[in-house]
Amino acid sequence: MRSVIIRRNWIEIRLKSIAIALLAILAAISLTPARLSTQNMPVIIGRIEGDDLAVKTTTTVGIEIDAGPTVVASGSDVTVRSGHARILLDSGGEISICGPAHFTLVNSTGAITLALDYGRVHPSLSSSETFTIYTPSVVATPVAISGARRDTTLGLDQNGEMCIFTARGAMRVEPQFAGQSLIVPQGGIVNLADGQVESLHSDASSCSCDFPRASAERPRPPISREIAALRRPVQPNRKKPDSATPPSLTQEPIYTVIMPPLSFDANSPAPPPDPSPETILLVREIRMRPTVVFRGHVNPAPAQAAASVPTASPLPKPVDDRPPSPEPGLMARLRNFFQKLKGKSPCAGAGCGN
Repeated sequence: MRSVIIRRNWIEIRLKSIAIALLAILAAISLTPARLSTQNMPVIIGRIEGDDLAVKTTTTVGIEIDAGPTVVASGSDVTVRSGHARILLDSGGEISICGPAHFTLVNSTGAITLALDYGRVHPSLSSSETFTIYTPSVVATPVAISGARRDTTLGLDQNGEMCIFTARGAMRVEPQFAGQSLIVPQGGIVNLADGQVESLHSDASSCSCDFPRASAERPRPPISREIAALRRPVQPNRKKPDSATPPSLTQEPIYTVIMPPLSFDANSPAPPPDPSPETILLVREIRMRPTVVFRGHVNPAPAQAAASVPTASPLPKPVDDRPPSPEPGLMARLRNFFQKLKGKSPCAGAGCGN
């Protein structure tokens, strides 16, 4: 009986240890992040980062769906819902994406193929690895010039319109269902519809896609603080400018070079010859300054001409220095009255009273 009890306890302990081991394994599996690893994934092409994206990759254990930042492998299906994204290639270079965009990346024997459904991609390649962009209508291949860097942009709208901009290098465009091909030279900007050139542009912003990383990479300057006592405000210098010195009226000349357009031939191993100096014109444009320059101001004319003539002031009266004569008395007034009646002039002055 005792041996049966001991055996039962041993079996219970064994079952508990097995259950604990199973629970630990399940917990480790549940805590493993849903990220691609090198053991269950195909060849890694690079690493992607961006605002709003999803990367779907088929592995040996199933389908992995990850958000950025994550790795991109051969056969990964990438969807950029909005904003910008960037793929750093392991072979060298990068690919900027402007959403909304959807494409698939495939790496086969050292050649990278980007199958673009819609969106705008900007591959900037520094290596000699073959890179091809497949669209439903054309196949575009960036071409290096003298082994330099390839910097091109291809945009495809959902309605089928396409734009191509070649900042560095050229772009070979081959329609899917035709034997002819088109070379977009360096600096060219074209619009295509159904594989045919529709229009040419001179504005690079109409077909550009750059990842906004300047603000993130620029180091912030250190914050400097200074504590000091307040000072009295400095009075501004109110010195009037010297009116005798005239302002400078000089103007730099404008030079314009007129020359024949440059040519490019992708099939020729040697560069094209330089244009002849006899076919180049240098135009110098400058504005001549007149010999006489008037500077100053003009006073307004007076309202009335007569008001400007001064009126003659009246002459002052002469001053009489003689003492005033005394007023006549009562008898003198009576005498003057009777003399007026007789028609004689009245007596006035000294001696009339005698």
